[in-house]
Amino acid sequence: MKRISHDLPGVTSRIAKLRDELTLATEEAERVWRDDKGRAYFKQRISPIAPTLTQLVSSLTRSIEIFEDIAKKVQDPEAD
Repeated sequence: MKRISHDLPGVTSRIAKLRDELTLATEEAERVWRDDKGRAYFKQRISPIAPTLTQLVSSLTRSIEIFEDIAKKVQDPEAD
């Protein structure tokens, strides 16, 4: 079983990169596959993926901020 990475900034960056690669690959495939079946496939299967990945990246970024804030408060509870 593959070990899960606990490097949230690295994971976030990797997911964002994969989203961008998916966008480029989709654009290339759409230029070739321009019939009704292709358009339906991209609309149904591919289009929802990029916004979902964007939301995931945003959530991970926010989680990182929260964890960093908690770590600061644990180190110095008087700081605000």
